[in-house]
Amino acid sequence: MIWIPPWLAKAYTRIYFGKRTEAFDFSEAAEILGIKDERPLAKTIAKLKNFGYLTTRRDPIDPRRKLFRLIDPESIVLAMAIQSVAKTDDVTGKLKAVSGSLDYYLNDAYAAYQYHHYSAPGRVDISVKAQQLAAWIALLSGKGIALSIDDVPAERPAENNIHLRSDFDEKVSEHVMVVDGIKYLSPEILVVQGIVSGNPSIEDVLAMLVVQRTKLHWKELVDLSEAYSSTRFLGSMLDVLNFESRKLLFEKNLIARMLRVSNLDARLDFPVSTRAQPTEKLYESISSKWNLRLHLTHAVVSKILTDLVR
Repeated sequence: MIWIPPWLAKAYTRIYFGKRTEAFDFSEAAEILGIKDERPLAKTIAKLKNFGYLTTRRDPIDPRRKLFRLIDPESIVLAMAIQSVAKTDDVTGKLKAVSGSLDYYLNDAYAAYQYHHYSAPGRVDISVKAQQLAAWIALLSGKGIALSIDDVPAERPAENNIHLRSDFDEKVSEHVMVVDGIKYLSPEILVVQGIVSGNPSIEDVLAMLVVQRTKLHWKELVDLSEAYSSTRFLGSMLDVLNFESRKLLFEKNLIARMLRVSNLDARLDFPVSTRAQPTEKLYESISSKWNLRLHLTHAVVSKILTDLVR
């Protein structure tokens, strides 16, 4: 973000005086600013958005109509202060400069990539506190940035695609690792989240398990899997990886302990997101052992192991 020129600041203050941070549409902006020509008005709105002083979304009732909302001045000043410390427009530089000013952690595929370096994701997912979302929008907006905000996607992709999610969870934030000055969720919580929700993907989970197998905090991982009722799914994945690799990647005693504490009463699908697909015949014995319908495919598991181990 940057300080906006005086003519644009004047437009911002006039709209803020009339609407504060309430939603407004194009016609309301025209009335407040006293602009009848659509072209200069569209330029004003676009620059406020590009510089991080305004957000836009489609009207849920009439998608052809856009609704705008100003970022409050306090959030803008905070974002500018962080920007001045960062001395760069690079996203990683801004994240390092945040320090204790804002709360966040990097999530999903981008965080998982830090631990497996296998398949690079196309966007950065950042979980932030809802009350700090405005400051994050102001801080991260800029040239070459496509910013998605919660359920509102960016209008077009860019060199840097960022998804800001106001889903910061205090409990989850206890499982954070700082890597080169940036906060990422730990591989242990990412593995469990991937198993439970599919974010990060099962492919990311498999890759993390393989690459980090000697570095994972296994007690923490098993405890988390029990807390999220996913121990049998994790155990079955370890069994599949051992089977496919024809090596003892994961200790049999570890898998046996997981089996003992798992509730195997109901036969379940795993992953749930692919339950409409056929089960993998090669894994029938593992499916039976864990009382699951396993939809992990040999092709996917084998490729990951070939690329990362064999």
